[in-house]
Amino acid sequence: MPKMPQAGQRLNFPPAAPTQKPILVERSGESCRIRTLRPGEVNERFARWLADPAVAAGLNMPAAPLGLESFRAYVGSFDNVRRNLLAIRTLDDDEPIGLIMTEIDPRHRIGSLHLIVGDAAHRRLQVSFEATRIAIWHMFVERGMEKLMFEPLARNQAAVTACRLGMLRQEGELLSHRLDSKTGERLDQLIFALTLDEFKNRVRAVAKLPVFEGPDLKRNFVREIARSYGRKQT
Repeated sequence: MPKMPQAGQRLNFPPAAPTQKPILVERSGESCRIRTLRPGEVNERFARWLADPAVAAGLNMPAAPLGLESFRAYVGSFDNVRRNLLAIRTLDDDEPIGLIMTEIDPRHRIGSLHLIVGDAAHRRLQVSFEATRIAIWHMFVERGMEKLMFEPLARNQAAVTACRLGMLRQEGELLSHRLDSKTGERLDQLIFALTLDEFKNRVRAVAKLPVFEGPDLKRNFVREIARSYGRKQT
């Protein structure tokens, strides 16, 4: 995930997108949903995640944990147009279990996704895979992206494994590309990608269409999208 602010750091965020109405996301799959995170929804649960060594290592955060108010300010900095922060939530009780950050380059129609599962009880590859799949559908189908990038640190084995299980194409390896926020050690970073054409090929070939539901979507939304990609209906 892009650099998080440090504890006590003055928060200087990228400028918001030109006057465009925020896009608030709420989409569900088979086992979880993703929804735009609002500052008022941030509670101590998130603070505990950020203090978890596994989460801090994945985000390359400094030693001092980020305070609750600082994190609320960070959440409020997202314009939800070019920079979006989504909470991964359980389907049954709507509890937050992780975060997805997306960034969009509208000129080149390229998006990047960064995911972390903060709740230790839900750190299963199936959760990461399903949340990523929902986000991919949203970015390609609803946001008009033509390529998506995933750039985990090489040491983030959970993220790297999820990319490989998802059959994302590895485009490169950046050696000594980042500095460890705690130790100063140089870290390698991997680059995975998926293009719109590759996504369409998968939709045409998959044995069973996935669940992708939410407000304002037609009941047969997924089937209609698949048909528009040339999938033969059975």
